[in-house]
Amino acid sequence: MNTDYILIAILVVTIVAVIWIYLATTRKAEQRASDIIENAESTATRIAEESKIALYAAEARIERLKEADRELRARLKESRALIDDITDRSCQHAADIELLTEDDLLSSKSYVDDRKDVKANLKKVAINAITNVRGHNSDVNVGKFVAISAKADMAGALLLSVVEMLCSKVTPTTGHVAAEKLAETIIATEALVKGIDSRAEIDSEMKSLLMKRLEIEINYKKAKQAAKEEQRELRERQREEKKVREEALKAQKQAEKEERIKAEAIARLEVEMAEKSEQERLVYQAKLDALKSELALAHEKMERAKSRAQETKQGHVYVISNIGSFGKDVLKIGMTRRLDPMDRVRELGDASVPFTFDVHALIESDDAPQLEATLHKIFDDMRINRINRRKEFFKVSIDDIEKELGKLHLDALISRVPSADEYYQSLKIGKSDIQNLAEEVELEV
Repeated sequence: MNTDYILIAILVVTIVAVIWIYLATTRKAEQRASDIIENAESTATRIAEESKIALYAAEARIERLKEADRELRARLKESRALIDDITDRSCQHAADIELLTEDDLLSSKSYVDDRKDVKANLKKVAINAITNVRGHNSDVNVGKFVAISAKADMAGALLLSVVEMLCSKVTPTTGHVAAEKLAETIIATEALVKGIDSRAEIDSEMKSLLMKRLEIEINYKKAKQAAKEEQRELRERQREEKKVREEALKAQKQAEKEERIKAEAIARLEVEMAEKSEQERLVYQAKLDALKSELALAHEKMERAKSRAQETKQGHVYVISNIGSFGKDVLKIGMTRRLDPMDRVRELGDASVPFTFDVHALIESDDAPQLEATLHKIFDDMRINRINRRKEFFKVSIDDIEKELGKLHLDALISRVPSADEYYQSLKIGKSDIQNLAEEVELEV
């Protein structure tokens, strides 16, 4: 019995110990759970506070960005308004350049010095090319407002690069295009700079020097081109005069030979006549008169050739057209001292034009240069090229030519209708090709 009580007591104690251990472990777990929950709540609260602060900062930044965007859009609108004015202002610059005449170009000797002076002044002015620039709104950090001054310096360098690039590529015939491009670049650059800082603008002296730099380069190249053309025309005149002299000397020798032959024939005939009867002399006299007439013509031909060889002003004024190359009612009025003026006309219709010239009039004159100058003056208002007066093309009808020749009391044979055979045959072939192509297309369909 005692043993049973002892076992029961031990069992009860064991159960109580287990229960106590269980309760102690549970209390520790609850405490740990409570600590974890408390830490989690603290962390959540801290994260929420930090998130709220970050949200407020982000919202403030968004508002600043929106304000900056509105400011940039307003400046962009102003810039576009400025750029819309580019064409009129650039055309005005181009027109100012085109007012220079060829005589002005040829008379000026200071282009090289002017170029050096303007380039040197440009480099000095370019350092402060953009005025009224101050950094602002740096807290926004949009478009790197902190570097506005640096960008202004870059704009000045850009303008220098653009004007030098245009100067290197401009030709005597593309000056107005280059002037328009430079004016557009100046206006657009100023508009872009104003998009960053509304107070910024390109220095007026810088603008003036940029346009002057390009203008000097255009005029310089025009002067060089004019000098080249003058040299080319001088060489052409020298070649023409050489040909005229060679032709004249050749014609003079032939005429002298013909005159000598006729004179010798007359001398022989006169000797023979002296030995003939009176009746036979009548027959010989007719031959003698014919030979003397031929001798007079040969002498006249020799004198004319000698006159040409001595570089007189005798020659021909020609009126020619080329419908296929220049269109209707476009006539070239020129002069040649060649014995055969058609040689010169054929030269003009060489590989430089697609079709040969048609001759409307060949007017022989003792002073061909003066007659040519007179006709050029009469039709001066009808010139095709008003700048280069060495281009002898006029928008005038053949009726007007005939009328003016009549006023000058010049009786010239006028050919009214140009043949233009090659041109019209080319048109005919072209129409035939189109018709054949159309027929082929119809067959394929």
